[in-house]
Amino acid sequence: MKLDLMTVHSPKISDVVCPIFLGAWKDNEFEYRTITGTTFSIGKRGFAITAAHVIDQIADDGGGAAVGAVSAAGVWVPIRILESEKHPTEDVGILRLASIPHPSWLVISHTSENQSCTYDCWGYPIAIAELSSKYEEDGLDNPDLVYTHGYIRRRISRSLPMSVYRGVAFYEISDIAGDGCSGGPVIKKKSVGGATWDILGIYIGASQASGIEVAYATRADAFADWVPKILNRSVSEESRDL
Repeated sequence: MKLDLMTVHSPKISDVVCPIFLGAWKDNEFEYRTITGTTFSIGKRGFAITAAHVIDQIADDGGGAAVGAVSAAGVWVPIRILESEKHPTEDVGILRLASIPHPSWLVISHTSENQSCTYDCWGYPIAIAELSSKYEEDGLDNPDLVYTHGYIRRRISRSLPMSVYRGVAFYEISDIAGDGCSGGPVIKKKSVGGATWDILGIYIGASQASGIEVAYATRADAFADWVPKILNRSVSEESRDL
């Protein structure tokens, strides 16, 4: 069954930044269990980017998974993940979806940013969804998109001490988005509001650094030229096919 997902309203960030759920598929119905990450669509052919460790979590769970999106009628619906592929070295992966809610205007940048560059970030924190589920029957499968913003503290070109985050190309960023936001877009602040928004990284999580808790993002310049087998062109090229 093809879902009527294409939005007829002016596009919103929630049309292209979506939660990833764990649960179980029964025919065309999906039973929601928990949020495991965030993803954002690129281009117009049904592909989306997330963190590689989110794909690992889906595989380790062994159950079903779905991307949540808002239909043209304003109703949340699950989208099947048809295929996935992880970058060979960095904490980034790509999903092929059964459908997308709206062609994306998020483009993956080749530019390497430095300290003090400001960014915006969106994601779906697990804690917010769990809190909502205590007061609303559909709180878990109707999660709130949460906005954070901050600045790059430093560029890192080596592995992190946390084994869950693979790769050697990161930004240490100032603001923590929360568990469930892994895979969300980290967008260059100066580009927000334009015809296209520049992805400078993918939010992957947080940890302690020098006695304070900071967050990390996989740098976009490290994977912009990646050509996944399921895509047959670079993720940057796909994101620019608007």
